[in-house]
Amino acid sequence: MSRVRILAALVAASAVSPVIAQEPEPVAEQEVDNVEGATQFAKSLIDEASATLADDSLSEEARLQTFRAFLGDKMDLDFISRIVLAKRFREDMSDAQNERYDAAFPAYMTRIYSDQFHKIFGKPYTVVDSKPASRGDVFVSTDFDIGDRKKLNVVWRIRNQDGENKIVDIIVAGGSIITLKREEFSSFVAANGVDALIDRLESEAA
Repeated sequence: MSRVRILAALVAASAVSPVIAQEPEPVAEQEVDNVEGATQFAKSLIDEASATLADDSLSEEARLQTFRAFLGDKMDLDFISRIVLAKRFREDMSDAQNERYDAAFPAYMTRIYSDQFHKIFGKPYTVVDSKPASRGDVFVSTDFDIGDRKKLNVVWRIRNQDGENKIVDIIVAGGSIITLKREEFSSFVAANGVDALIDRLESEAA
């Protein structure tokens, strides 16, 4: 191409208003924001849960009910319910069984978590580590002082969905509750069937 043609092309290009694409936020910066947000979410969750359980204006039953509702709001129970019951079982379930399972599971899980955590919330704790995990999740590791110079490590797996953080797993002393429940559910269904599992969830959720 001659110099004259090149110059003409440059002049023509400059006459058109350029469309400036917004550059995506650097991945590293996104990870930092995710980690910071998840850490603050975990600390706020622990502090709010502790305040709820220390509310003397409520009866013990009312405190636990409020606590269960609070946990249900902070957890992605739809995701957890799909993970803990193996796909091979869900695929064989009828619509009625799926409806019963989906209705019973949230109350069951918040009952399980409230039984485990209402005794440690309110105790001194320290955030010891926060780091990215797969799928954009963040692990926030906390140590609770449970007395006698003992500490209980609780790791919160937190996922940001549409700008809102939710708990997708809790690892207590190295054991993932989701993994443990998945193994437990699979073994129970293999031995007793889906209906028996749902009956159990409904009974233990009360």
